[in-house]
Amino acid sequence: MRVVDDNNIIQALNEDWAVDKTTTPGFEYPDARLVSCDGSVVKVLDREPANLYERMVFPLLRDRRDLQVWNVPFCATLTLWPSFLYMFMSSNIHPLHIALHLFACWWQITAFHLAIHVSSHRRVFKSSLLDKWIPVFCAPVFGHTVYTYYLHHIKMHHVADNSPYDISSTLFYQRDSLVGFLHYFFRFYFLAFLDLPRYFMKHNQNTRAIQAFLGELGTFAVLGYFTYYYNTMAMVWCFWVPMTASRFGMMSGNWVQHSFLDPKDPLGGGLHNSITIIESRYNLQNYNDGYHASHHLNAQRHWSEHPREFLSKRQLYLDTDAIVLKGTDYDEVFGYLMAGNYAAIANKMIDVAVPGSRKFMSVEDRVAWLQSRTKKFTWMDLERIYGVEFLVGKFGEALVKDGLKAEGWTGGK
Repeated sequence: MRVVDDNNIIQALNEDWAVDKTTTPGFEYPDARLVSCDGSVVKVLDREPANLYERMVFPLLRDRRDLQVWNVPFCATLTLWPSFLYMFMSSNIHPLHIALHLFACWWQITAFHLAIHVSSHRRVFKSSLLDKWIPVFCAPVFGHTVYTYYLHHIKMHHVADNSPYDISSTLFYQRDSLVGFLHYFFRFYFLAFLDLPRYFMKHNQNTRAIQAFLGELGTFAVLGYFTYYYNTMAMVWCFWVPMTASRFGMMSGNWVQHSFLDPKDPLGGGLHNSITIIESRYNLQNYNDGYHASHHLNAQRHWSEHPREFLSKRQLYLDTDAIVLKGTDYDEVFGYLMAGNYAAIANKMIDVAVPGSRKFMSVEDRVAWLQSRTKKFTWMDLERIYGVEFLVGKFGEALVKDGLKAEGWTGGK
């Protein structure tokens, strides 16, 4: 059995590997099997630990493939928290200490964003106490408010899926506009504490609305208290600066992931509103996060399984004109978008068709095609594509009619 991962996915596409003769990383072992863990069936690599570290950690994990996820909070607990406590207790903070702390935070912050992401979708630890390690204990030192990531990403974003209901939707923005992105970013930065509870209240989820409101404002209140009454500099460098970096990173990432929307079906989800990045060092370090379309197709899929799933669905990606990029990451694509450098993005695109089965678009055609997918949508655009009846059935009469009338729509009652 050939193992398919992000390092060889291009080879697998070019050589048209038979999916039934491949497997995902880890399951090449003959003793890999399904076992029951805490009442639910999960995939576990039933192999002997390779060293003392694995011998200590494996018993704590629901799935041994998530050792890489464990490493993130473990490293943060040994570095960022002790660094902050020493800084907090000091009356005179050395600039070198600040620089080293910020470097350590920068080095780990992207991996943390993706560790909290995968652990929010699939429980990593057997212990319910350890489940709080990432979203409660480690979250603040990376600029996250307590528990709100789970509520925003799992209970809002993956339900609303970049639709008008999604408070982080890119649908109504011109997605190559810096002004548009700054509006998007600052709205999230300053108003998420209102927008997220309001979303849950509209959907009759009052308990989650309260949790979101308290998680956001409660974290702000605690940080503000210690900033004002105790060590201001330590709090600024160890919490407030990472918070700004985290919120920018999360929103620029979501912006890119949902920038290239299908003009014929922008609400189609999955392959119609998400991109895919393959054979990238970013994937190796961050749990195959580049396979964003695959993730939206099945949010419960284990991160190590995305490349093989992508290979198995290549025809579906082809039929839906899904955007697949090679050897890049979201930060680079974001920079190209803001600079209007569509040619650079076009040069990163790859053809997922079986080699020789069709002629791929020229760079010029790809540029025009990409530009057509970043245009701002309006409610009247959606009405033209789907019709009022469909929109009202999906989003409710008040939201749809108010949106249409604000744009001068005069049809219907």
